[in-house]
Amino acid sequence: MFLSNLLRTRMKVNDDDPLCSTCSILDFCSIIRNGIREDDAVPLGYLTDIIKKRDQCGLCRLIATYFSQRGINLRMITCKLYAPGERSLVGTVRGGHNGLLIQSSRDGFTLEMRLLGGTGSKVWGPKWSHGQRVGQNVDANQLKRWIHTCKKKHRETCESDWWRHGEVLPNTVRVVDVVCMAIVPVPPSCHFVALSYVWGMAGEGYWTTHANLKQRSAPGGLDASILPATISDAILLVRQLGERYLWIDSLCIVQDDPSDKAVQISVMELIYGSSEFTIFAVAGTSRDPIPGVRPSTRDPKQHMAKMQGLQLALPLPNAKEIITNSTWNERGWTYQEVMLSRRRIFFTAKQVYFECRKEIHSEEMLPQPGFAISRPGMSGLGQIIPKTRSAHVHLTCESYLRPYMKIVEEFTQRKLTFQSDIVDAVDALLRGLTKAFELADGDYDKAFRFGMLLTGCLDDALLWQPRANAPHSRRVPTNVMWPSWSWAAWQGAVRYVQLWPVAGEVVHRKRKRPACPPVCGS
Repeated sequence: MFLSNLLRTRMKVNDDDPLCSTCSILDFCSIIRNGIREDDAVPLGYLTDIIKKRDQCGLCRLIATYFSQRGINLRMITCKLYAPGERSLVGTVRGGHNGLLIQSSRDGFTLEMRLLGGTGSKVWGPKWSHGQRVGQNVDANQLKRWIHTCKKKHRETCESDWWRHGEVLPNTVRVVDVVCMAIVPVPPSCHFVALSYVWGMAGEGYWTTHANLKQRSAPGGLDASILPATISDAILLVRQLGERYLWIDSLCIVQDDPSDKAVQISVMELIYGSSEFTIFAVAGTSRDPIPGVRPSTRDPKQHMAKMQGLQLALPLPNAKEIITNSTWNERGWTYQEVMLSRRRIFFTAKQVYFECRKEIHSEEMLPQPGFAISRPGMSGLGQIIPKTRSAHVHLTCESYLRPYMKIVEEFTQRKLTFQSDIVDAVDALLRGLTKAFELADGDYDKAFRFGMLLTGCLDDALLWQPRANAPHSRRVPTNVMWPSWSWAAWQGAVRYVQLWPVAGEVVHRKRKRPACPPVCGS
């Protein structure tokens, strides 16, 4: 009886997409509002037949578009339609969607069609679960709301890290003043933003060097016309967001001064860990614009259809999928930048994602304070170490060995342009571990050498091995002779042997932290 109420014929709204004979008898408004259980899903027929009707039916077109992009064998697959309904969405944090679900009979593919907010009043669904159109330009005000919500509601989790002990950036650190267009010493206790991007090309023409540092230190001394698109767009975005200071490695580090590089690398943990948020330009390299900051720099290509007065859209790729497949995600330096950042704004070709330690938001979902698309999808240093200082009371060797091994395994899968950067590119994360676990009484040079953990667990830290089927060769010596027992001496991804039981088994293996053994350099 209930299902029959959902299959009554509806009058066509003027600008509706046409529907086929199967879809036209469905009452989409009632289905979305009241829901249909998965066990009672409405059969839509074979996928091959649905694809044939894509030009005659709006719903069939969306289904065909989605499954045609999956790269699967479409023969003998059937589809059925169901919906969670309004009641199942209320109060959830995942922020599901208020729309339709199309499930295939094979491979477990489920298509989520989101109801766009402009037509949501017809269904009386909760506003926060509606989708929305993603425009060609990023809405800076929406980004501000995400940042403000995090600062206001996640203070204990996202605002600071206890292990930094109130540290502030030393005045040897420089930032770009985006108002005066100058490179200046970081003002005391200033709020600043950091940029993470892929260099992608030689940058001698725009790098900061000894020759141009004095000129760039004067108001108006930084010539925006010579900057690559990613950097000039980041400067514009920071202005739009009402911030003044921006840290960019190629501009804030004197590139032809090894001693300055060493100083800046030694405080990079504090730079990315203290920034108000980090802008991640994951859509290309430095020569490419940041999508959506300027007009005509992105085309979201949302697939939509209007049926019975309701507008439904296919979801854009999720944050984890699109970031994982990016060139940015392959680069070695960007690993510690994302791991250290408390708030992250990812700019992709399709849309912008905001991620903090509590939530993820995206442009395609209508913003509503207190709700998010999902829990964070990318890990960070703040998620793999003790949450409070008191947690140190029960620390064992495994407590800090596990995050160290995770860092090494994930970092060595990435690429470096200069092989000599192998330890520098992860230095900030290792310094973070030193502070958080108070390794060697907080002395980084005693806790780590050549990227290897020395304090208490050197025997276990030595148990790395080349990852199966990964290229593996000795790293070409540069100014540092890497010892063969360090993973840093070898090119290619490494892994650690399993030292602990799986999932929840208690390990009664405790060690004191002995003094660091002497280490030779060869």
